[in-house]
Parts: sequence; C-alpha cells; structure tokens
Amino acid sequence: MRALETGPYGRCVYRADNDVVDHQVVLMRFAGGLSVSLTMQGSSHIEGRTIRVDGMRATLLANEARAEMEIHDHLTGRAERIERPRGVGGHGGGDDGLMRAFVAAIQGDRASVLTSAREAVASHLMAFAAERARVHGEVIDMEAFRRSL
Repeated sequence: MRALETGPYGRCVYRADNDVVDHQVVLMRFAGGLSVSLTMQGSSHIEGRTIRVDGMRATLLANEARAEMEIHDHLTGRAERIERPRGVGGHGGGDDGLMRAFVAAIQGDRASVLTSAREAVASHLMAFAAERARVHGEVIDMEAFRRSL
C-alpha cells in the first residue's frame, strides 16, 4: 500500500507523464510483396497475447493465456484446435526457455537456439522503427533506418 501511496505505481494513468502506446497498428511490407499487419491492444477483454495469421490456405488463431491454437482450413472449412500446457513464468514460459537455450549455447549445445543474433537484432530494429513511425507519423524504410543507426 505504501508503494501505491508514495510511488509511481499509484498515479492515475491518465494524469501521468507515461506516453507508452496503448493501441497501435503496424503495417509492414516485406520483400516479395508479403504484407503483414500487427495490432497491439493494451485495453481489451481478451487476456494475454493473441495472434492471427491469415494465409492462402488457412488461418491460425492463437491465445497465449488460454494456451490454445486453432487452424481454420479455407478449403474444407474444418477447424483444428490444439491445446498446450501453459508455461510457467514470463511470456508463457518463453523467458525460461530463452535463458535455458542461452546457457546451453554458451556451454556448446546450440540445438535449442532457434533464432540467430542477426534475426533477433532485425526483429528489434523493426520494433524500434514502428515506434519511430508512431512518434513521428512517418513511413519507415528499413534499409534507410538501418543505415541511420
């Protein structure tokens, strides 16, 4: 209670100096013409992270908090539901998995490493570019953005 009364966590979110985005839609176009839209919604009746991927043959829906995925086949109209055990800890157990893979890699076992450092940096640069686009209201060319850093 003391922290809420005297610290930053007790401040009204609408009257504070916090400028963190609570809703954002990021449109991306990749090589070959692939288009992606990423929607981040901070205030929603749906708990946790959700994902929707629409492809030519199917749609994938996933809900982290419910530990479930659905694959909807466009041709047959059938839907398959996949339920997984919930992970423990941050990001549905992903934080723990990343640390285990990191330690194993340092010890010489790279079998659990699913993403290269180059890919990790590229994905973070996309997030930084999305924030720049939001703050400045501009379209970001990733090649130019990379060169500017």
